[in-house]
Amino acid sequence: MNIFEKLISNYTFVSIALAWFSAQLAKGIQGIFKEKSIKGFRRIIANGGMPSSHAANVSALCTASIVLYGVSSYQFAVSFLFALIVMNDALGVRYETGKHSKVLKKLLKEGLSELDVELKVAIGHTPLQVVIGSALGITIALVLHFFVYN
Repeated sequence: MNIFEKLISNYTFVSIALAWFSAQLAKGIQGIFKEKSIKGFRRIIANGGMPSSHAANVSALCTASIVLYGVSSYQFAVSFLFALIVMNDALGVRYETGKHSKVLKKLLKEGLSELDVELKVAIGHTPLQVVIGSALGITIALVLHFFVYN
């Protein structure tokens, strides 16, 4: 069995990878509609936005851990703690950094600063983006468990 076959047979890995890809694809599709151009699809590689791929990843990991090992397992305990840290960071530090970027970008645009800096605004996530990302990750892990890996 080669490495590709081993990865594809790994339910946890596929759950996480598909959750991430689905969240990023959703961002790309939304970008097309928001920008009314195929160029909006470049959002597929962006951080921030709806849904949170961070939340989707760690929620898929937690769900796969519960399915495979149960709630009382150390695998679930570790993945749950990891999920709390990642989602707290997405909601807290990264979200606040995004808000700061908006203010700084506005100051630069209005000429109130002489800095020549390009700022990216979509850095963190809103609570809704994290909830939707989490729901996406849980759903993907459960669908894969019941319909593909069962």
